[in-house]
Amino acid sequence: MRSADRSRLAGWVVGLSTLVATSAAAAATPASIVTGEDRALLLPPAGAEVTAYENAGYRLTLVEGAAQVTVDLSPLGSSAPFLPQRPDGAEEPIGRLARSLTVGSQTQHEAVTRALAWIASHVRYELDRDAPQDAASVLARRSGYCTGFARLAVAVLGAVGIEAREVAGYVVGELPGNEPRRSGFHRWIEVRYPDVGWVFSDPLATLGYVPASYLRLASDELASDTPGPGLLLGRADRTAAVDVAPVLGGSGLRMRPNRPDRRTAAALMIELESGRDGEAVLEGGGHLRRLPLPGGTGTFLGLEPGSYRLRVSEGGRVAAWKEITFRDRVFAEMRIPEIRAPESSGAVR
Repeated sequence: MRSADRSRLAGWVVGLSTLVATSAAAAATPASIVTGEDRALLLPPAGAEVTAYENAGYRLTLVEGAAQVTVDLSPLGSSAPFLPQRPDGAEEPIGRLARSLTVGSQTQHEAVTRALAWIASHVRYELDRDAPQDAASVLARRSGYCTGFARLAVAVLGAVGIEAREVAGYVVGELPGNEPRRSGFHRWIEVRYPDVGWVFSDPLATLGYVPASYLRLASDELASDTPGPGLLLGRADRTAAVDVAPVLGGSGLRMRPNRPDRRTAAALMIELESGRDGEAVLEGGGHLRRLPLPGGTGTFLGLEPGSYRLRVSEGGRVAAWKEITFRDRVFAEMRIPEIRAPESSGAVR
């Protein structure tokens, strides 16, 4: 074998190894399907312009200076066909990437899901204010912060003819990314589906929606040079993961369902009646799964039909021990009664 051929083969093997490692890491944290409703009452940061706004799944209204956000995670219900286009510049790296990610997609929803899941899995979050955040630079580095993620997502979707735009906003609470940050300005995207309208997504965290802690701003401009922080006045988050999403990678993304009649796997939600922290252990199908139950709740996702042994503990004591059989890919709920201390016998010593 010639040296040039050996070099090409070595490069191919290294690239393949990287791809396999990346795929394995992504597979460890698959995307999950989330349903329910999320409501929040937010006090916007000082100097930020906020106006009422509504799209498919997100509604923002103003109530005496506060912003009330309602997020509905009922199925999107889009069946618009994917009709790929090749705008100017389609042969550039972003255009080639966009076509490779979306080729074979039957619907626009499928194409958007593939593109955004790839970005979430293969671009690293890096809060470097000095690094350029245009789409081409972010793709070349494979890193960026929220602005770069949003611009790359809009460019990739636009390269195959899908209309999308950046959204300027503010998040009250934990911001997405690999650095612990509480509240701040943020950017995400909005995609237009021909049959349902505009829909929010955050390429860092969510597909088909954003949480109610996301406040859409009407403008990038601030009326104050020293904006005060936004505040969370109240929240009722009644969302829950109910299935794993059939997308490649996903990097732990949470995804709104599109069709209500399609499930990828079975799931089991555990709820401790006491509301205290606990743990559930599920054994079966050749796997042993451990699930923390913060606040007494948690859900096992990605289960195949079959028989399982379930053990639930609370405060170091076994609260339930059951045999469970899933005959189909269904979503099941189990409520575990509170462990009560044995009553006193009344004996007097």
